[in-house]
Amino acid sequence: MFAGRYLWWMLIAIAVFLFFTMCFDYVTWLSVIISGCTRVAGSCGPLILTMSGSMKPSGVYLAGGIILVVTLARIHYVGLSWLWALVATIWFIASAPFPLLLASGWTGQMKPQAVLEALPVSFLFLVTFCIYICSAFEESGNKPFGAWRPVRLAAHLSAIYGTLLALAETPAFATIPGRILGEPGLTGTIAGLQPGLHDILTLGSSDRTLALVAFGIFVGCIALSILQEHRDALHARFVQPIMLRGSRH
Repeated sequence: MFAGRYLWWMLIAIAVFLFFTMCFDYVTWLSVIISGCTRVAGSCGPLILTMSGSMKPSGVYLAGGIILVVTLARIHYVGLSWLWALVATIWFIASAPFPLLLASGWTGQMKPQAVLEALPVSFLFLVTFCIYICSAFEESGNKPFGAWRPVRLAAHLSAIYGTLLALAETPAFATIPGRILGEPGLTGTIAGLQPGLHDILTLGSSDRTLALVAFGIFVGCIALSILQEHRDALHARFVQPIMLRGSRH
């Protein structure tokens, strides 16, 4: 999937999400008024239940599905390993509840401070990664995360840390294997391992300092890879004019 098409689909998905989370309630209210169900007591219930209980969640799921599918397609197109597709999927599942919480804060149902406190680091990883792969690698011929091995290694290690932390903090990952394999007991086993993994990753601390450090390393690696990709252009723009002015004396 080309970078422009990927960006277009991502904007469409964001627009769909914003519509169903922030505007669809007004559509429901308008439908209730137009239908005239208020004239008969209790007759508006099925309409409201259908629109708010079925159509609204379906729209949110549609937006999330678009984001995940086009991200996986973009990962395949730019030639990244399939492991990055797995990592992106884990980040997506771990951060899926947060956009709904973000919408609640936007509409005034929750204080912004509470929204920020609930911000998962996996959401930051996912958003940064999606923005980065919007770059037109197919035009420049460069590979994601550049050609510098130390930078690529640091990016991979920080992404692995963010992935393991998402697995440890998200209860959904304990239930998914049991449902797929039909083993309810497996859910309890995995759920029992999650706190231990979380303590190992955070060194027993309750704050998110290490997670934010890993995210900072990930962002730094992306910035270094971008500088490496454009170093020739930067050299021609900034360094060569200085050298030419110095050569005149």
